[in-house]
Amino acid sequence: MAVLTLLVAAFSLSGIPSYSPTRLLLDAHARTVTAGGKAPLAWDRFPLLKGYYKGLFTLIEQASNVPEYPPRMAVVSEVDARIKRPDAIKGDGRQARSRAWSPYPDYGSAEYRKVWEGEWSECSFGGGSKNGSRTRGRPQVRVFDGTPEGMPGPAFGAYEVVGVNEDVCFERYGRLGPYGYGYSVAEGGLGQAVNDGGDDERDIETGWGPGNMPLAKIDWRGVDWGQLQKQCLELNKNRFDVSAQPEDSLFPADESGDSKPAVRRRGMPGGKYHITKKTHPRTALLIRAWTGYKYTPPDIASLRSLISELAILSGGEYAVRLLVHVKDPNIAIWADKRVYQQTLRDNVPQEFWGIAELWNEAMMRTAYHKLQPGGSPDLPVHGVYRSTFMPVQWFAARHPEYEFFWNWEIDVRYTGHYYHLFDTLGAWAKKQPRRNLWERNERFYIPEMHGSWSEFSKMVRETTDPTSAVWGPVQVDGVRISESDPTPPFATAEEDVDSTWGVDEDADLIILNPLFNPEGTNWGLATDTTGYTASSPPRRAAIVAASRLSRRLLRRMHDENAVDGHTMFSEMWPASCALHHGFKAVFVPHPVYVDRRWPGKYLERTFNNGVNGTTGGRAQCVFGEREHNFKGSTWYYNAEFAAEMWRRWVGGESRGEGGEAYDRRLGRMCLKGVLLHPVKGE
Repeated sequence: MAVLTLLVAAFSLSGIPSYSPTRLLLDAHARTVTAGGKAPLAWDRFPLLKGYYKGLFTLIEQASNVPEYPPRMAVVSEVDARIKRPDAIKGDGRQARSRAWSPYPDYGSAEYRKVWEGEWSECSFGGGSKNGSRTRGRPQVRVFDGTPEGMPGPAFGAYEVVGVNEDVCFERYGRLGPYGYGYSVAEGGLGQAVNDGGDDERDIETGWGPGNMPLAKIDWRGVDWGQLQKQCLELNKNRFDVSAQPEDSLFPADESGDSKPAVRRRGMPGGKYHITKKTHPRTALLIRAWTGYKYTPPDIASLRSLISELAILSGGEYAVRLLVHVKDPNIAIWADKRVYQQTLRDNVPQEFWGIAELWNEAMMRTAYHKLQPGGSPDLPVHGVYRSTFMPVQWFAARHPEYEFFWNWEIDVRYTGHYYHLFDTLGAWAKKQPRRNLWERNERFYIPEMHGSWSEFSKMVRETTDPTSAVWGPVQVDGVRISESDPTPPFATAEEDVDSTWGVDEDADLIILNPLFNPEGTNWGLATDTTGYTASSPPRRAAIVAASRLSRRLLRRMHDENAVDGHTMFSEMWPASCALHHGFKAVFVPHPVYVDRRWPGKYLERTFNNGVNGTTGGRAQCVFGEREHNFKGSTWYYNAEFAAEMWRRWVGGESRGEGGEAYDRRLGRMCLKGVLLHPVKGE
């Protein structure tokens, strides 16, 4: 979402033993590119990686894979593979078989029921399109064990650190087939990639088409996702605290917003309590859309996947909603119910009518009328671009039944299972200690250079000046600290010798890119603040607004906007509010891939090129004029490799390669769970 002038820049490659740079590259930094310059990009000269595309015919065990990249990890993996399994690379993936994969807990187990209140009830997916008596099947994601030979590892983040399963891979039919991909509209599908695999693949699962993969074709015609979510919650309401009900008013008058653990006591005869169980906190996933948006078949498959895997199959732990921006301010959606309904029907596919909520910028001007224009005079302070999180704050205020809220973008794709992803992200963030948390947050974790997570954490601790480390709320003139805001149990971070504060504390903010300090950078929106006494209050930013926010953080953001007249540009606002109020913010180092063979030291020097090895604090950092370095990655607002990887994964062509002929020779691409953003123009 950032408005940035992408200037061409290059950096020195000297001192990198794993790569042999040319003299031209060595001179690149000296020839610093000025605005409008045309010198070649240094990273554009790195060799393209090919291991992503080998396909299912080369499937091997993950533990035996020797990744094409990163180089140091590849060397270690190759040695381990030879010791553990000399015959690891067989190329016999042609005979591989898929299996159904479910990442949900055993809801009926004694261990689960000992901790959690209520009993999980299986939710229905409703009747078929022609009559309500026929029940739809339950979507079931299928995976292959292992990975294609030579599959590269992530450049940033790590599966084993975050806890995302890396022992299975997902291909297009097993992942998207349950949601209409691969069969005709007449059968209730999406009419995309309809392919029986051909005569030469009838007995295999791993070629161009699905072959004999046991996929059930679910008839999705006539589905009402809003009604199904309501029915599912009703069946499972004993698992949740249902005392908090949605509000009719725009903002509840006495909503404190503080997140408290929901606990219910179960009694025994005689009035004695023998156990304390927890009710599940509920999470709303808000998918951002707008009027005029054209929903593609992959959009619909992705939405069905999100709703099924998060809301229905979990028994109501999540609710998935579409938050639709009505761009035309002259449409009176809040004055006339008929106008509201007609606008909804004109702009959202029918199956999603029941989960969509409309909003417009006029509402935000009414709710947050104290805000004045700030550092970006060309951007309206109540506009969706400058204040992306205002409608999320508004939604949270009206929906006290949820403890957490994901702000999600409709052009995000995930090749893995959504429940596994979100459950893992939340659990990992909850385990993180507060000591040096903000300092870890502002760096990319690069396993090739940093080693294990414990080694990375130790490095951050040893290179952090204790006097400048963030510990509790950061004092800012004019920002009121509430009694319910977190207070450190130790006077200083050094006193927390065992790093106990924050462990088992739910994160108020989960973000998927580093939380960098924009002060001193040339990021174009670094100074866009409004209403503060100081022109440059302490702040943090995270680019790509996909994030999870707690109820109490959103309430503080609302109060700062509505009562105090404080705000910042969208991608600074949640992180900075968390910084000021002492809330727990966590950057989760999820796996991010690159399309080229970046040398490890060069990667480190490019992306952690801020003050003291961080991502921010000075003009040379990667955020701002040097954001072109993200183009070859799978996660950033301008990441071109994200769409390219998706296109190849669904059987398309890119850079003159891919498509049916390629997959018939190597088998379909099979990827671990990887977040891709942005994926447009499908």
